[in-house]
Amino acid sequence: MSWRRVVALAVPLAVVFFVLGFVAGMEVQRGPNWRLELGEYVEDHRLPEETVRVEEVRRARRPQAFTRGMGAPVDASPIAPTFPPQAVRCVLLRRTMPVDDGAPERRQELVFVVRHSDALYRVGWSLYLGGEEPFGPGARADLETIGCELGLE
Repeated sequence: MSWRRVVALAVPLAVVFFVLGFVAGMEVQRGPNWRLELGEYVEDHRLPEETVRVEEVRRARRPQAFTRGMGAPVDASPIAPTFPPQAVRCVLLRRTMPVDDGAPERRQELVFVVRHSDALYRVGWSLYLGGEEPFGPGARADLETIGCELGLE
């Protein structure tokens, strides 16, 4: 076998392995999707007759300002929460419950979807409850601190 045949075989194989490695590296860095975590929370914490709608979502301009005191963690996180977080999504949910007299009962709920990372291997989104309406000055101050502009009622 001549060296030309070896090169003709090795170069395409090297290109294929390089492209596969590049794509795999990009997928690893992408991390989990925050929408999946939010959808799982809505399904797990919805009453049988209740409808839950996402009213508004905003990306926090200052996620590093998010602290543990801004919300109660919903469930055990798949990773240990690290602060400051990498990203924060502020979500306003509208919960509607039908009642017998015809006028449905509606209420808003504030949820923070927070991306934690140990900066090495583990990356994941965690949910924190920011409260239900009526929203007090504390919830509004928290949103202002992290740079989320939601239309709270």
